[in-house]
Amino acid sequence: MLRKWCDGISSLTAGIEAIGSKFPQNMGPLFVNIFLNSLLAIALQAFGSQASDINDSHFVAGVVEFRPDFIGLTTEQLIAKHTDAYIEILSSPEALETDIVVFPESTLNNEFNTTYVPAPEEAIIPCLLANQSSRYEYYLIALSCAARDNRKYVIINLTEKEDCAANAAVDPRPCATNGLNIYNTNVVFDREGRVISRYRKVNIYVERKNTTYQPEFAIFDTDFGVRFAHFICFDLLFYTPAEELVAKYGIRNIIFTSMFASETPFLTAVQLQQSWAWGNNVTLLAAGASYPQSGATGSGIYAGSSGSLVSAMIGNSGVRQIYVAKVHKFAEKSPYTTAPETHTTAAAQPQTGVRLLRDPQLDNFNSQLLQLNASSVISVELCTEMLCCSLIAETTTTENSYGNGTTSDAYQYRFGVFTGRRSYEKEQYSDVAICAIYACTDDTVSSCGLLFPANTTIMPKFAFKRLQIEGSFQKTERLLIMPNTLDFSFYSLQPAQVAWNLADKSKSYDAEIALKASADNLLAFGIYANYYDSSSGAHKYCSSMLILSTSVLLWIGAYATDLLYVYEIL
Repeated sequence: MLRKWCDGISSLTAGIEAIGSKFPQNMGPLFVNIFLNSLLAIALQAFGSQASDINDSHFVAGVVEFRPDFIGLTTEQLIAKHTDAYIEILSSPEALETDIVVFPESTLNNEFNTTYVPAPEEAIIPCLLANQSSRYEYYLIALSCAARDNRKYVIINLTEKEDCAANAAVDPRPCATNGLNIYNTNVVFDREGRVISRYRKVNIYVERKNTTYQPEFAIFDTDFGVRFAHFICFDLLFYTPAEELVAKYGIRNIIFTSMFASETPFLTAVQLQQSWAWGNNVTLLAAGASYPQSGATGSGIYAGSSGSLVSAMIGNSGVRQIYVAKVHKFAEKSPYTTAPETHTTAAAQPQTGVRLLRDPQLDNFNSQLLQLNASSVISVELCTEMLCCSLIAETTTTENSYGNGTTSDAYQYRFGVFTGRRSYEKEQYSDVAICAIYACTDDTVSSCGLLFPANTTIMPKFAFKRLQIEGSFQKTERLLIMPNTLDFSFYSLQPAQVAWNLADKSKSYDAEIALKASADNLLAFGIYANYYDSSSGAHKYCSSMLILSTSVLLWIGAYATDLLYVYEIL
């Protein structure tokens, strides 16, 4: 109803703008803004009761895929444009019915214009301090006002500064000579524009930022009866705080801000988001920065083991768009039992113009090239020292083709098993165990995880009529086992297409993933396990002096795609 109402006033708005053009030069825009703001106020007053409350079985969430600006702007201009674009999205007809809106990582400000952020226990509404204090930067105040004006919970990510002296009692580490800590920080506003939660990133990926002396766990409650926790990008791959919030604190609704660098074949953005939500059976609201040239894209809303409600992997130049879904609430600590609404995805060809990483351990898998044709039935078992996995596959003919290029080709597949350590950057690594098939452009190991050029039409020689992978994973205290799938459009298969079973044995978990329907468009299909007990996050304790000495080079790098990719991609 609200959306129809907003659509209905579009022609009225055009008429008002035409009238405004007849006013004197400085009065026309003022007249138009006053009129449109009045319309918005009337709409919110008339339909304010539409906000979800504690008795509703669902709430409405929005996640924003946001393309940042970089080139040809001063810092002030850049932040002003981003702030205006955030506010425009929050005030848009698409966002009108939302209770909570999440913006992505690193798309608002930068190290050259940082802001203080009030502690949640202070219960400060920055919007009300606009004419009283210069402590908070205008963009924090403006977005507090936007949350207040639009009556929404709003989550933003920004670069925060903190006086070291204010934290000296709990952090004995040396401080920079300028007296500041610099953090990668999530900020949560309630419907009044009040800061009710703040989280400073724990696992830093190629960023010159500080971390807190002890990891933070950011949890907040809403007036519609849902408790959320939130964290940032690279955190998703480690136990603290991401998995710990689920396993130790029992949080079932997670907010995730990111500027994520997708890696084939198992860790592209939407693929990982859905796998993590499914493996934990939690709601995940994931907002991604949209800068495909550097590898950043991927947003979605996920309903645990019921799959994705909406997701987006964007190619080419990126977008600024909100994706909205009605999200059913969990019963008290119970798994999802309600099927999601119709799953939707963005229609883009995400591999076009997206910079992709490749799993550095893929060459070290114990793997076997699958000799498949249009009518094959095969059974394979492969082992490492710690893990044995089995594959059963049956193929059939296919008539599908993908792409619109001038040449055609077909992927080949390997079945691979891996256990051990995989690195990210220097001291950052995870211990993982994987059983999966993955696509290769030819019969060599080095071609696996690579894609055919964008102008290639993919002509599959067969479809998987049956595909089943099983593995027995050694049990440890801190472990997450996830289904992991990826198709040619860089989306994951949904529960209607995939059967997933995890059986708890005395000393192991027996995992099984199987196709429910024929598929000829797979890039990856298998089981991905994260062994957190022996994994390590980023080097935690960056010094503020290091931040200051490198920030100029980093800012220059932000104007070049390759250096931007290194600068702050997670």
